[in-house]
Amino acid sequence: MIRLVLSDVDGTLADPLTDDVSERVCRAFRQVDAAGLSIGFATGRTTASLKPIIDQIGLREAWAICSNGAVLARYSEDIDGGFNVIRQTPFEPAEAVRRLMSRVPDAIVAAWNGNEYLTTQPFPPGELIAERVVSLADVVARPTTKAVLRWLNRTRGEVHAQTANLDLPEGVDAILSKFTAWMDLLPWGISKAAAAGELVQWIGIEQGEVLAIGDDYNDIDFLRWAGRGVAMGGSPPAVLDAADEVTASIEDDGAAVVLEGLVSSPDVSHGG
Repeated sequence: MIRLVLSDVDGTLADPLTDDVSERVCRAFRQVDAAGLSIGFATGRTTASLKPIIDQIGLREAWAICSNGAVLARYSEDIDGGFNVIRQTPFEPAEAVRRLMSRVPDAIVAAWNGNEYLTTQPFPPGELIAERVVSLADVVARPTTKAVLRWLNRTRGEVHAQTANLDLPEGVDAILSKFTAWMDLLPWGISKAAAAGELVQWIGIEQGEVLAIGDDYNDIDFLRWAGRGVAMGGSPPAVLDAADEVTASIEDDGAAVVLEGLVSSPDVSHGG
């Protein structure tokens, strides 16, 4: 029985260019909520940048795996500020940034600093929230739960080719987006799947009672881990292969298709 829906955000629910979630998808999440299932999000976003999505959907409460698993949080209208952090795992980004930029220079570098991004220059409009421009030394000077390298004049393929065999320092991992030349840095061993394992223990449910939806490389282990893993149509082949099933694309409201089917199915746990 499905008791928890965990969904990726960008490319799955939110249009990566506009940040909009369709009304059909918003309505489907509210139907899942009304059916008594728990809802959560598993995303590379920070806690602050996830909140507008939760507000747009219209949920009073939600669980969250943020920064690709480096942060676990709970959102509620009853919490001052809208959410609280259950667990966070910081790491030191400086050496990893140095090694990556030695291979592929000219990146904009940003690191989350509690309630804002410290960044070496502004990102393209809409890509980050709460930016403050500082020196590179200041960006990487302290532990963080998320760092980002963004190359404006290179393709994703160029960055992948130059960094695929690069050894990162102990304790640091990297994920390259499917969309563009954007790379997230995170603590080694941290992932959406590992954080989802923590979350189900916190809630008190079983792994097999989780439905996961995703579309990008950072969702592969997450989809394999879940009791029911659903890939969005148009996902990279490796993501499609990791899933139990494939739904429609984001343009065709694939997440809503899954959720609408879920609430009409006997394979859900209503009110639990």
